[in-house]
Amino acid sequence: MIDSGTRIKEIAFTAYPAENTAELAKFYTDVLGLKMTYKYEEQGVVNYAEFQLGQAWFSLMNRQWMDSEKGRGIGVAFEVDDIDAMLAELGTRGVKTEKPYDTPVCRVSTIEDPEGNRVTFHQTTVPH
Repeated sequence: MIDSGTRIKEIAFTAYPAENTAELAKFYTDVLGLKMTYKYEEQGVVNYAEFQLGQAWFSLMNRQWMDSEKGRGIGVAFEVDDIDAMLAELGTRGVKTEKPYDTPVCRVSTIEDPEGNRVTFHQTTVPH
């Protein structure tokens, strides 16, 4: 068993690989409405962009730093209050959306960002 002083407490951040971090960050700010809270640049190139959501952080990171190809991000799910309204708004912005599906505790739908990363929207319907 892992010592309580070294146990995993929470997620520090999630990160998606980006070919062009600055341009991809514009999708997350301009289309999804996230607020960028930090960015790291080297020689005029944005290599890292971070967005705080509640007590968690979602990040975009230069794909070379992550040693991953663009479009390989598959693990982020953003909690929303009204998934139908969110998808409708994204549709007006030219984003292809999928019809949400229901589970016993939530509604879920997934889109792709401009570099092919899958982004999931999650609406809790039964608190758990």
